[in-house]
Amino acid sequence: MKKILLISNYVFHYREKNYNYFAERFARDGYEFHVLSNEYQPAGYTYRFQAHTLPFSVKGYTEKIREIGPDIVILFLHLKDKIEIPLMYYCMQKKIPVIFWNKGASDTDPNNPIKNMIYHHIHNRCDAIVTYTPDMIANFQEKNRKKLFVAYNTVDCHDIDKSAYDKAALREKYGIRESKVVLYVSRMKQSKRIEVLLDALANQPDIAVAAMGAGITPELQAKFDSAPNLYYLGQRYGEEGKEVWAMGDVFSIPVSVGLGVNEAIFWGMPIVTMKGFQPPEIYFLKDGKTGYIVENEAEYKEKLLALLSDEAELARMKRECEKEYEAEVSIDRMYQGFIDAVRYCEKK
Repeated sequence: MKKILLISNYVFHYREKNYNYFAERFARDGYEFHVLSNEYQPAGYTYRFQAHTLPFSVKGYTEKIREIGPDIVILFLHLKDKIEIPLMYYCMQKKIPVIFWNKGASDTDPNNPIKNMIYHHIHNRCDAIVTYTPDMIANFQEKNRKKLFVAYNTVDCHDIDKSAYDKAALREKYGIRESKVVLYVSRMKQSKRIEVLLDALANQPDIAVAAMGAGITPELQAKFDSAPNLYYLGQRYGEEGKEVWAMGDVFSIPVSVGLGVNEAIFWGMPIVTMKGFQPPEIYFLKDGKTGYIVENEAEYKEKLLALLSDEAELARMKRECEKEYEAEVSIDRMYQGFIDAVRYCEKK
């Protein structure tokens, strides 16, 4: 069996689940899937891929590559991970094809000439490129697009049976009394501006805000404690995490939504967010279909309240989410981008 080695920085829990799925699909396609990282987030998963852990160093990683003997290497690192370019050149020297998985430009500084020069250098040298969404193709030079593949960045929900979850029973279990629930599932980063959501819906009759994620501060906890319809549920993974998702009617992170879009679409929840910085997954939010992107805080509150009071609109958008999940959001669509890049490298 041929071997594929993915070299990554910190592996988050949702990536671990994705890689378990990849391992099964790669095995069916004739490949053994290995992941080499400096650290994995503890999430209780039994890894079905071959997991290797080493602190970053060029010497240690080149020795591990030699030990594993991969037929193809996928690099999933940041520019600040200084091992990236040396590992690319090492693989080139050993005639191991390299797939570079990235966005093509910096999220926060897309016009930085130094960063773009480095990105273009890597794009030119690697054998294939994988990016997150069709919107990101514009970040790559025309000459490199023939070897560019889109792996629709997502989370793995293929094994979840939504019909097994009783929304009313779950709300009772978690002490939520209101008939409508707005979910916030993400880290409590300042950049996501959760306080805008809490301020918009605090003390709104029969509407709950339920938030799940790490990074709660004393100031944010005080906000949750200030209104009876605001609930902080802590960090939950596995079955409890699914239960929280199953309770929601609408999903909302004021800005910087990220992969929450994907899970919300799987659960049939329209998304409400604001214009501003948004990671690549905002591609899946089709304005007016799977959610809304509004201009400002006043419109944000107005849209949330209008949507939560309109059962017909909620039902219509739920159907749109189901269509979008099948078309672009499922883990199958993500895997297809990777296997296409692998097969391109082999033909090349």
